[in-house]
Amino acid sequence: MSEHPTLAQLRERVHKQRYREIGNWLARRIARPSAVYGTWLAVRLGLSANQVTSAALVAAVVAAGGIATGTRAGFVIGTILAVLSFWLDRVDGQLARWYGTASLDGVYFDYLMHHAANLALGFALGHGLARRTGESTWSVAGFAIALGWAVLSLHNDCRYKAFFQQLKRADGSYRVDGGRGGRPSPPAPWPRRGRAALTWPAYKLCEPHIVLVGLLGLAVAALVSPWLWILAWSWSVGFMAFLAPLLACGRVAKAISTGATETEFHVWFQPWSSAAVENEERGTEPWTAARHRVG
Repeated sequence: MSEHPTLAQLRERVHKQRYREIGNWLARRIARPSAVYGTWLAVRLGLSANQVTSAALVAAVVAAGGIATGTRAGFVIGTILAVLSFWLDRVDGQLARWYGTASLDGVYFDYLMHHAANLALGFALGHGLARRTGESTWSVAGFAIALGWAVLSLHNDCRYKAFFQQLKRADGSYRVDGGRGGRPSPPAPWPRRGRAALTWPAYKLCEPHIVLVGLLGLAVAALVSPWLWILAWSWSVGFMAFLAPLLACGRVAKAISTGATETEFHVWFQPWSSAAVENEERGTEPWTAARHRVG
């Protein structure tokens, strides 16, 4: 690898397959394509992927601190730093692919950064409004947002932790059949019928890229019309303080009542008999799909 790659060389190596199809629209259309310029600079500065992830985390925490001040300048600067953190979160992955250093440790650090950023931003949105208005109840609303976002983002993490708890205590071996639904897959369209027609956009409003767009709108209002900024900020925090915990409780309740974790475990992991394991090790088992031994 060149120490001074061109943008064309970077684009050829650092983008995932279907990077313009998988994930949210802000990442697909703006963040990933533009992040290659940050990757270009990071390579020349000799930065590692973990260092860039650390920078994204610092930017997110400082962004929350700025918003929590309740001042117009703090809100605008905090929003800019939140955008920077989102962008750096794309640069670190590209940098890892360029250097060939992608690892589970890096993925772990990346997910940890996401959870910390969500918690900090959710609380900052309420606490900043409390400092601005002198109404301490807005801090409670910020806590509700942070808690709701945390549960929504930890939903999958806790399910997968339950998977591995089962695998660690099980006797024998399992084969992995590739997961559910051919993931990753392009974003699903908005359902037009049934309860999902309402819950789908509600969940979307809690996703980081939509929150970021909302922050940008509020930052513009802060610069143009302070009274409109406070009004929109108050309505947004009040609505999200109700919506995020409600959706979190609903998602958890649905997962438990439908046995979703147990069902998905049996979709992912199939028991593998000792005879099949021996045949696989000899290279005689006629499996055609990709598989891994677990256990």
